[in-house]
Amino acid sequence: MPSRKPWFDETAGQLQLVAYFQRMSSWQQAIADGQITSEEIREQANRVIYLLKSVQDLLSEDQRAQLTLILYEMAVLQAMQTTALTSTLRREL
Repeated sequence: MPSRKPWFDETAGQLQLVAYFQRMSSWQQAIADGQITSEEIREQANRVIYLLKSVQDLLSEDQRAQLTLILYEMAVLQAMQTTALTSTLRREL
């Protein structure tokens, strides 16, 4: 299990997750050829499902509810960032 790392930079007020995911072997392998395939996305989804299943019974109901809310809000953040990036790329083309 990796050592505990902060999730955000208090000074910059930013999530540290971007810096972490760029170092993850799953990301490095997926992006190595410059393309992300549907199979790689499916494999990553399965990896996330496995990890969530492994932790869900370790949490109290309150912890599970809080983590669920965090995951939902992170999904919203990801969708917002993706939409903004896609809009920017369309304008530049």
